[in-house]
This record gives sequence, C-alpha cells and structure tokens, in this order.
Amino acid sequence: MTDPQKTSFVLGMIWKMNEKQEIEFLVLDVISTHPATGRKSENQTKFPGGKNRIPDEPLDVMLRREILEETYLACLPDKARLVWQKELPVAGGEQHTKYGYLLAEKDCRGELRKERVNDNGDDMSPPYWEPLWSLKFKLFGGHQPALLAAMAHLNLP
Repeated sequence: MTDPQKTSFVLGMIWKMNEKQEIEFLVLDVISTHPATGRKSENQTKFPGGKNRIPDEPLDVMLRREILEETYLACLPDKARLVWQKELPVAGGEQHTKYGYLLAEKDCRGELRKERVNDNGDDMSPPYWEPLWSLKFKLFGGHQPALLAAMAHLNLP
C-alpha cells in the first residue's frame, strides 16, 4: 500500500496602506482553463498563489516562488505570516491543504509585472492593488475565507 499523495496550495495576501489611508491588497484577474475539458472559467479576481510542483516542497519556498512568478515581486524571507489553513478531503485518499500567508508590501522587492501571462492554462492580468472595501465584493469565493482571516489578523472590521 502506498502513502497518500500530499498536495498543498498557498495564497500570498500582500497588503499596503494607500494615500487615503485605506488597506489595499495585491490581486490579479485570472481566466482558468480546465485541464481535462478545456473549458474556460469566467474572470476571477484572486490572490497570487499556486500549488506545490514537487512532493514536500517547503511552504515558504512555494509561497515565494508563486509570488515571484505571478507578480515579479521577491518576498523577504521569514516575513510572511500564516493566517489561514484549511484541510480538504480529496478522493483516492489524497491529502490537500490550503494555506494563506499575509505579507506587507514593504517586505517585498521588485517591480510589478506589467504584461498578461499564461501560466499552465491560466490567463493572468498584470497584478494590481484593490481597496479592501471593493475586494470583499469581487474576490474569488475560494479566497474569501483567507481574506477574512487576514482582516482579523490586521484588526480590520
């Protein structure tokens, strides 16, 4: 009998305070292509993130890799705070865990990507800053629980 496969997914919730003293988060608009059917999703506003590429890829490495690939920002080591985690049951005995990390813009370096990219069938807009007051209404449903955890961690209503 083989051990169940373990997969992980990380979200990088990068935030800053804008000139109006409002909290903003870095997001991108994504149109995904289902790998089996080829069907495209509707446009979805998401945090940068993705799943492990190799078994047992360290979470901090996976987080920094995904943020760099999707935004072109490099995050400083040890600055991300785990604020959300969810275990998901998967058929076939697999184990899948989602993690949400909170980072401040000041803990990232680089210039944001300016062009659209296609990442394994996901068509992604350039990343952009979205105010929290509007993000709550447009963020992809699967990322909402992580946003709520980030808001609690930042002591936001």
